[in-house]
Amino acid sequence: MQEGDSLNLTCTHSCDGGNLSSAFTWFKNGEHINEGSILYLSNMSSENTGNYICSLKTHTGATSGAIHIDVEYGPKNTSVSVSPSMEVDAGTNVSLICSSHANPPVENYTWFRVDAKFSKDVGHQPVFFPDYGGKYLCCATNKHGSQNSSVVVLKIKAYWTTLPREVLIITAITVLLIVIALIAIRRFHKASTWITETGCEEEIQDCMENTDYVNWLSCDTNQSQEGHPSEGGAEVIYTTVYFNHRNTEQQVDFHTE
Repeated sequence: MQEGDSLNLTCTHSCDGGNLSSAFTWFKNGEHINEGSILYLSNMSSENTGNYICSLKTHTGATSGAIHIDVEYGPKNTSVSVSPSMEVDAGTNVSLICSSHANPPVENYTWFRVDAKFSKDVGHQPVFFPDYGGKYLCCATNKHGSQNSSVVVLKIKAYWTTLPREVLIITAITVLLIVIALIAIRRFHKASTWITETGCEEEIQDCMENTDYVNWLSCDTNQSQEGHPSEGGAEVIYTTVYFNHRNTEQQVDFHTE
């Protein structure tokens, strides 16, 4: 039988020659459910599944054989459960479990990841292990139909948000100290370069200030003994002599003989 069908069960007793006027009692799974020779089952559902017997009131212990009624139906109460929770830290193993009531049992499970524009088929097992956060639902199917679960939203926290507060503070301070150290080293290097260049300039300036220029007059080798210059004239030679006045006290006199 299928959900929604109707069925009538009729009880008779041979002692009455098939007379339906005798009083009968109906039982389902051992529990009293009705009186009369005919049991009307209409618009059946899963609740009507069970074993039925009838009993003659006038003959205690006289019962019919049991008849089993199996009402089949499509998936119902389809839902998704999340383990360990719907909000987890990055790197945590998460499982989505799809459950549904159906007769016969669910033949196929389909998982969908729901986006703004479309739904993507991502799995076909009752248990699904997602790699990403997002919206998920499952669809359970058997030969009588299918049913979707409600959408569940899985949130996976970013890794840095899962770190302890103390670790984040220590990391921030460490980075700050490294930056300060790099800036200090760079400024020290620039200062050292400026001092070196300035020292060289001062040394050159000091050297220039302590330089004396002396002009030497060279006598002509062809000059006569009488002191008369030769016809070619005299040659003047210029040279530069450096005297360090701080370390040397020397007097040079030039005499013309």
